[in-house]
Amino acid sequence: MKQKPNHKYSILIIEDEVIIRESFKAFLEDCDFKVFTAENGLVGLELLQDLNPDIVMTDLRMPEIDGLEVLQKSTRFYPHIPVIVVSGTGRIQDVVEALHLGAWDYILKPVEDMTVLLHAIKKAITRVQMVQQDKQYKAHLEKEVEHRTKELEETNRELELSRKQIIRILSQAAEYRDFETGNHFLRVGNICACIARGLGWEEKDITCLELAAPVHDIGKIGIPDDILLKPASLDPAEWEEMKRHCEYGHSILSGNKLPDVFFGETTKKTNSFELLKHAATIALYHHEKWDGTGYPSGLKGREIPVQARITAIADVFDALLSKRPYKDPWPVDKCLEHIKSQSGIHFDPEIVEVFFQNLEKINNIREHYRDT
Repeated sequence: MKQKPNHKYSILIIEDEVIIRESFKAFLEDCDFKVFTAENGLVGLELLQDLNPDIVMTDLRMPEIDGLEVLQKSTRFYPHIPVIVVSGTGRIQDVVEALHLGAWDYILKPVEDMTVLLHAIKKAITRVQMVQQDKQYKAHLEKEVEHRTKELEETNRELELSRKQIIRILSQAAEYRDFETGNHFLRVGNICACIARGLGWEEKDITCLELAAPVHDIGKIGIPDDILLKPASLDPAEWEEMKRHCEYGHSILSGNKLPDVFFGETTKKTNSFELLKHAATIALYHHEKWDGTGYPSGLKGREIPVQARITAIADVFDALLSKRPYKDPWPVDKCLEHIKSQSGIHFDPEIVEVFFQNLEKINNIREHYRDT
């Protein structure tokens, strides 16, 4: 036999009087509800836990556990289930307390007109439907949020990979114009990350520095080949032009001069701008010196941005150990002695100390990214 729509709704009747309990049951079953019954509050709470009905009807005056306790526990543990109180007590205090505890409706016994009961149940069904719709909407919303979050994470991951690739391409572009060795930019980025970690930086800031430091010499793209590749010392005019690579690099990395891949809507530009801001700062200030004799601005001490101070020692150390058009590589001992001697002159003394504390790791980085 085909079930009518009301069969999807179940009602638990908690009533200690058998005649009333059975008459309610018979009437509601005739109305095509699925009905469960309990002879007292204790049994009623057990069935409530086991059956999870759509609606509860309860008397107030019952043995074992009274209706007020049933109401209290029901609204506490099953707030989605509407509770209708059907009681013979007409005391206003009982009505107020029942409603205060969360009763959905209050009907006085004897119930001479069952349509009153049916009307109260239909109103409760409206609430049940609203709760079900709300659950379905929340479940759908949660799935949609989960789906969109995964898509966003994947997009951001791909975007981050694109940024890293572009940084590497830009770095290599500068390296190939300057000299034949192509891993200087990788070594500098990793050495900078190693020093920053030794200084106790947070991992997100270390990652940003590792990406930004390799483009410190991107401005050399703007230096003429006859100066950049000159196998001898530069004259004063040529040296002045060479020093301009810091400003060129800052200009390239400032503003919206890089591809749109850096500015995806999903990241709201925050991460991209932070990366470019650090890169531009490093490009401009990585030739400043602790004693104020560097260029282009003659900054001194902690006036020099810390990311530029870290990059300075990583860049000089690796450059001294590498072949250049104008020099052969220095021996390691001579390089280390130079770094130590420049503490407080060219380099930040604290960063020099951290550099030597992590020298084994730094040497491993140079070996891992050695030029082939």
